[in-house]
Amino acid sequence: MKAWKNLRYALEYGLTLAAGGALRKVSLERAQAFGRFLGRGAFALGVAREAAMENLALRLGVTDPAERRRIAGAAYANFGQTMAELAWMPALKPEELDSIFSFGGLDQLETARARGKGIVCMSAHYGNWEWMGAALIRHGFAVTFLIGTQSNPHVDKLFNEYRAKVGIKFVRIQAIRDALRVLKKNEVVALLGDQDGDKWGTFVPFFGAPASTHSIGELLARRSGAALAFGVPVRLGPRSHHLDITVIPPPDPALSEIQASAWTLGEVNRLLEAAIRAHPDHWLWMHHRWRSQPYQRLSGEDRQRAEAGAMVFDMQEQVWKDKAGLAVLNPEGWH
Repeated sequence: MKAWKNLRYALEYGLTLAAGGALRKVSLERAQAFGRFLGRGAFALGVAREAAMENLALRLGVTDPAERRRIAGAAYANFGQTMAELAWMPALKPEELDSIFSFGGLDQLETARARGKGIVCMSAHYGNWEWMGAALIRHGFAVTFLIGTQSNPHVDKLFNEYRAKVGIKFVRIQAIRDALRVLKKNEVVALLGDQDGDKWGTFVPFFGAPASTHSIGELLARRSGAALAFGVPVRLGPRSHHLDITVIPPPDPALSEIQASAWTLGEVNRLLEAAIRAHPDHWLWMHHRWRSQPYQRLSGEDRQRAEAGAMVFDMQEQVWKDKAGLAVLNPEGWH
């Protein structure tokens, strides 16, 4: 079994390496078109298509099947194009980014940097998230990506080599101390926070439903005193992107630590939701974003009561309450 996995990883790496080399021999526009073609092909083959169609119906409220297929197909094309652009990135001259990216909110980042505590920039799998960090570097911001590890270590290393060619540094998501050191140098730590945070994430609203949200970005900002910013890049054309950046204000100091974290992550989700509603084809609808739910933390009679509606989950306080609004289970009481 291990031998087969190693062979598969080697084949995936070889194909990825060859495809990247081939893409960099053609123009950016042709590479983008090929990426869109592959993305639409994956949609046509049914790769995670059911999840995408379900999310568009339940969360975005798109009832017309043809419209769901149109948005989903365009989202797959965007993902394929972004992957092609990542592979093409070593051929990208850094100065080209000056004309490719326009910005809004850079003054907010400059003000945040002047505080000297660093910046945590939250983003999402939206538009071309891969080039965003390189564009910020061109404006004088040292950017380190906080990243996970892909299952194929060879492909993982290759993609990080692509990012390094445009000046992006990275630390693994488990290396909290390394990320804090970056912030201590008054630099930027950037991460994508739009995927499911499993049953132990912080549950905050996203498209009107509880969504388990990774709290690591908020935690880093709180522990270091860094500013917390949000931004996602919008595609305007083959060589044109616009990135609006918002620095999220600190929560009310009267809130508890749990309440403050929930409020901040709720603001991140609110900004992301607004961006997705404006450009629904820019986001990865195929991800099982709402897979985890608060009741999954419970077991036995407590879980039965939650599933029956006898208890409700208060997302502001992250506690279970009865119908009278009284807390019946706090985080320490979860199983």
